[in-house]
Amino acid sequence: MNSLDINADNLNDSAGEVTDLHVVILINYLRVHHVLALREFSRKVRKLTILLSVPMEPDRDWEAQWEGLDVRVQRNFMWTANWRHSTGFSESNFIHFPIDTPWRLRELKPDLIMSYEMGARTMLTMIYKTFKRKVPVVMIGNMSEHIESERGILRRIVRKLLRRGVNYFTYNGPSCKRYLKSLGVKDDRMFHFPYCINEATVFKGESKKGNSNQPPETTKLLYCGSISQRKGIVHFSDALAQWCANNTHQKVELMIAGSGDLKADVAERASHNLHVTFLGNCDVDQLREAYGVADICVFPTLADEWGLVPIEAMASGIPVLGSIFAQSVEACCVDSENSWIFDPTDHGDIVDAIDRALTTTESRIREMGAEAKKAVAHISPENSAAYLHEAVEKIVASRNHAIAGSIGSLKGQAI
Repeated sequence: MNSLDINADNLNDSAGEVTDLHVVILINYLRVHHVLALREFSRKVRKLTILLSVPMEPDRDWEAQWEGLDVRVQRNFMWTANWRHSTGFSESNFIHFPIDTPWRLRELKPDLIMSYEMGARTMLTMIYKTFKRKVPVVMIGNMSEHIESERGILRRIVRKLLRRGVNYFTYNGPSCKRYLKSLGVKDDRMFHFPYCINEATVFKGESKKGNSNQPPETTKLLYCGSISQRKGIVHFSDALAQWCANNTHQKVELMIAGSGDLKADVAERASHNLHVTFLGNCDVDQLREAYGVADICVFPTLADEWGLVPIEAMASGIPVLGSIFAQSVEACCVDSENSWIFDPTDHGDIVDAIDRALTTTESRIREMGAEAKKAVAHISPENSAAYLHEAVEKIVASRNHAIAGSIGSLKGQAI
């Protein structure tokens, strides 16, 4: 174990302690899981201030809500770039340039700065750090190798330069950690800061699923997310339609919680034994209800730096039929134990995974759901905040130790 590693068994040791620091976090906008984790973290430090680039990005279907947090919106330039990925999708990507970052930081006088990602806001933070070298900067990483490998050589060069000024880094999962190491970040400068989920979406009621030694009479598959190219739902529905055409004796219902331009493309795949149900954009109560009736969660994404849906489903006791390009699947899913994992760019592999899932007996699906629930039992806003707080305490202790060593060295020279 490295000197700055965190032992998960000790996360609760300092649960009641408040660290005497003013922490400033810079982020583009707040999603629900951010708010939940940071609200818990705010109770563990003297003061937490959050600087947002925008209240909410244009393509999001929810309103900004950050009650209980000290949130301030920055002066920001935002523009849209079209991101094309080798797996075949293109998507709008919002670029933020919060121009008042150095002045905001000068006004707030933080003891520690945390900046999400390694872009403009981190670069602008480095300008402030030029004049305040003793203030540590932590880059919060929510990345995956699969996505970052196609961001371009210029961005990689900039990030390698930024790495020299950033003191510490966090990673959200194993792929993010590998990516940071590829930039030259050392193990003793990295901390795990995992995602959490909104527990209000988790189904906690009694399961109504069958327990026979046959597959369900009608297997209910649940997909949650946008109906878009990046999410891979059209490719998946193609493979599912093919499987249903070859297995006419078995009925399947594909429930889709979400909206998007490709809805008609997915609807066209329906047949006499493949029923497609569109639930629309679901609130937390509707989503929890959907998890309560689903047999299997499907997550066929072509690119996700994490993927909350598989974790929410697993916490609800549902096994996952998931893509290798979701970091949450890599981190929490074990093929044939709590999930069926596939490459969404390989049609044959999708069909094979669908076949393995849909020929699984009701009793085995129950068992896999129970294993899924165990695998994510540790994921919560409280634990995410505890990881971040433990990282902060170790950073403070490490820097205090370095200062004490310098003072001791100076005293020795004086003698």
